[in-house]
This record gives sequence, C-alpha cells and structure tokens, in this order.
Amino acid sequence: MQRYFLDHKNKIDKDDVHHILNVMRFKSGTVVEVCGISGCYLATLEIQHKEVGFLTTEKLDDNPPLNVTIVQGLPKGDKMDTVTKYATLFQAKSIIFVAMKRSIAKLSNVDHKLSRLNKIAKEAAELSKRSTLPHIQLLENLKDINTDGKQLVLLDELERVYNIKDFIKDHGNKDLIVIVGPEGGIDETERNALVERGAITVSLGQSILPTELAHIPILNACLLTKI
Repeated sequence: MQRYFLDHKNKIDKDDVHHILNVMRFKSGTVVEVCGISGCYLATLEIQHKEVGFLTTEKLDDNPPLNVTIVQGLPKGDKMDTVTKYATLFQAKSIIFVAMKRSIAKLSNVDHKLSRLNKIAKEAAELSKRSTLPHIQLLENLKDINTDGKQLVLLDELERVYNIKDFIKDHGNKDLIVIVGPEGGIDETERNALVERGAITVSLGQSILPTELAHIPILNACLLTKI
C-alpha cells in the first residue's frame, strides 16, 4: 500500500498530489497510508478535481528508526544520494554529511542539495514503511557535531580486532553516532581527535567497502538486535 508523508501543515504536499493524480491515478475512496506529526494512519482519499484530501480511519503501529546517526565524510559525485537512500532504508535516525580532510568534494549549493536529499529520503522512507523521516544535515567540520550523551563509533580500516559483532554485544543499546570516512578514509589527525572524544574504532572485516556502502553492515546489525 502506498505511504505518504504529510507536510508541516499535516496535508498532502504538491509533489504527492501530482503522484496521486497523474502517476498512480488514484480515485476518491482509495485507501493509502499517511504519516504526520501524530503518527501513521490508514486513510481514504477524497479527490475533487485537482484537490486531494483524506480522512483517517485507523492508526497504524509505529515503526521508529534506530537511535543511530550516520556521519558520512563528504563523498564525491552522486554518492551522497546513495548514502541517503540506504541509510534511510536501514532506519538511521539522522544523516550528517561533513567535509573531512580527505574529502575530494566541497560543500556548495547546500540548500539545493538538502532539498534533493530530503526527496530521496522521503521516497526511501515510504518504501521501507518508516514512521518518520531522517533528519539530514550538511556540516563544514566534525567539531560541529553534537555528541552529548551519544557513543561515537568510527568504522576504521586500521582496526583489526574489534568488530561489529563485538560492538553490538557491548554497546548496541546506546544512542550511536557512526562515523564513516570519505574516499581515502579518515585522516590520522581526525582519527586521533575522534578517539580523544571517546570514539570506539570498529572493523568491518577484511573486505574494504566503498564509502557510500560502509554504513550498511552496522545499521543492519542494529536492526537485527531490534528484531
């Protein structure tokens, strides 16, 4: 069943109105799912001409995200899109893109990028039946990240012993900030600074994953413990 996230006025936004009328060609009486500030509901569409409203009929079970924030070193090209899509699908609560020393890409056109990434996240959230959308930020520096009360986790190719399975057993119930370096990995000075701030270094195993996919194994492990 199609799910839609409502706008800040708890109404169906114009992009979804277009989708309902011109892509899905729904008629009045079609049952969909809508998610807003008070949760997710089954709803019956009420369509008159090009105006689309709805009447809620039944509250749905909540599907909250994980208490995990993904901090991704700014990658190049369309890899930001990939990170956003899969971090949303795998239930990250927040996604932060941050410029790091080895980032090739530079922060620019922030408003335009945020708009695009939020659309990608919305589509992924509807597909995965999330109850809420992830919060997405673009930051200039790792120091700008608020870590109060959260456990920092650094996915580190130099870590050889402590792996995801160990980490989940020891810390899987905490509010996590998972840090992934850009292409080329984390710079030594950044690694040292993160460890000084309490970051735990974690290995993904012998295989080196591309930066845009490195967050998936730890999110998946967290999901399995949630189940």
